[in-house]
Amino acid sequence: MINYASGKTVLQRNFNPLTSTGDASPGTRIYMYQSLMGVNVLKGGEFEPWLASAQKLSADGRTLTVDIDKKATWSDGKPVTAADVVFTFELVKKTPALDASGVSFSSVTAQGEKTVVFQFDKPAFTQVASILQQYIVPEKYWANQKNPVTFTNPDPVGSGPYTLKRFDPQQVSLTLRDDYWRSKIQVKQIRLPVVNSATEISQLTSGQEDLSGGAIPNLEKQYVDKDPAKNGYFYPTYGSLILVFNHDRGVLKDVRLRKAVELAIDRQQLIQLVTQLGATPISQTGLDAATQGKWLDPAYKDAVKTDLAAAKSQLQQAGYTFSGGKAVKDGKQLTLNYIEVSDFADSVQRARIIADQLGKIGIKVNVQPLAQGTYTDTRAKGDFDLASYGLAYGAVPWQVYNPLLNSQFAGTAKGGVAQTNNYLRWRDKSTDDLLNQLANSGDEQTQIQLTRKLEKIIVDQVPFVTLSNITAGCAWSARNWTGFPDKSNPYAICAPWNGGPAFENVLAQLKPVK
Repeated sequence: MINYASGKTVLQRNFNPLTSTGDASPGTRIYMYQSLMGVNVLKGGEFEPWLASAQKLSADGRTLTVDIDKKATWSDGKPVTAADVVFTFELVKKTPALDASGVSFSSVTAQGEKTVVFQFDKPAFTQVASILQQYIVPEKYWANQKNPVTFTNPDPVGSGPYTLKRFDPQQVSLTLRDDYWRSKIQVKQIRLPVVNSATEISQLTSGQEDLSGGAIPNLEKQYVDKDPAKNGYFYPTYGSLILVFNHDRGVLKDVRLRKAVELAIDRQQLIQLVTQLGATPISQTGLDAATQGKWLDPAYKDAVKTDLAAAKSQLQQAGYTFSGGKAVKDGKQLTLNYIEVSDFADSVQRARIIADQLGKIGIKVNVQPLAQGTYTDTRAKGDFDLASYGLAYGAVPWQVYNPLLNSQFAGTAKGGVAQTNNYLRWRDKSTDDLLNQLANSGDEQTQIQLTRKLEKIIVDQVPFVTLSNITAGCAWSARNWTGFPDKSNPYAICAPWNGGPAFENVLAQLKPVK
């Protein structure tokens, strides 16, 4: 049994791997559907084959050739073909709500049964990773779907190692394919239930639960130390945790207010009170010097230090006065609404600590815990002031910054569909220009220079506030299975929701306890 950490209390029968709204049920991606390749954060963003066995970008960056693994098949026994890949990309390109990365290829064609060729009008050096991480669906089952955004795909046919065995609103049950083509996996059955965080440690120690991708408070003391031989974990750096401003809210358009928030937050206190293994304050750029060092301007490598006096000074410059401990303008206290997922107890706790910290400079913060579905909808529509967000590192920083900061993804897409990337509603021509230049650059030194110019905008304009790095992985129980990764054997990130082949690689290493 695996805690997928979906944040849902009730599951919907939705196995659409193309949706970017978070509506898909646990087990959809990774277990049943796959992308062409993954990006291995533990190896500096190297590409790792999955559905595709090889890829090659031309010297001018305008032609990408991808070879589909000759062994790859769908769970109905049919081969995964180049036509399936072409269909998927054409579908995503013509459906803005599915186009999370905004990759701008001019054409995609099949050359034979197992080779796909992408053509670009401009060099696409930084876009390769986004293409390779696109999840692929079979044309046979999707070609006649009138609305691929709302299609719930209740009876999924995928290329991954598992198929749907049973679904109910509290659990997804999967069974291993007898004909799976890529890995030899001994885990025949997987259950992905809704997990009550209050009982999770007891489920792990009893062997009812084998692996958790959730956040277990004080993990080492409460779990690992009680039986180090059987209780373990692995949480390497995966990305960064940021506090998002909604720039469509008038008051948050003032950079002085944003800087005040940045200066008032005590990042070390957040880490101490909301325990996350391996977390540490990092650069305001959102890049961790330990894993993203070559991209990071040395001037910005350190985390922002808490300075309440400087924070209050920023508010005063923005026209606020202080009365009775309140930051006031036009007779009203500065008040912000902070949304968070109600089922993530650690995240709600973090939001409340931030609210207390901002209260020290007179800002009132209303923390609004919302059910996962309501939270996703509220954030996408922009009905908030503050929200937390996790950035996952990729092959290059452009993968982090482009969907987050490109005005192409701000607000709503064509047809009024809420966007699911630039929640900030950040619209800045200088940012867009740098992102576009990065997308067209194939020289690493030029990419570094352009990335550092973006970092300066982030530091000077504070479109978001970086809180810490993110460590992603799992806590595991060796009562039923052995072979999990740990610090001494860090072969893969074991977060059960982590995209790419990493978790499949973990499953392939597991052996039953005799």
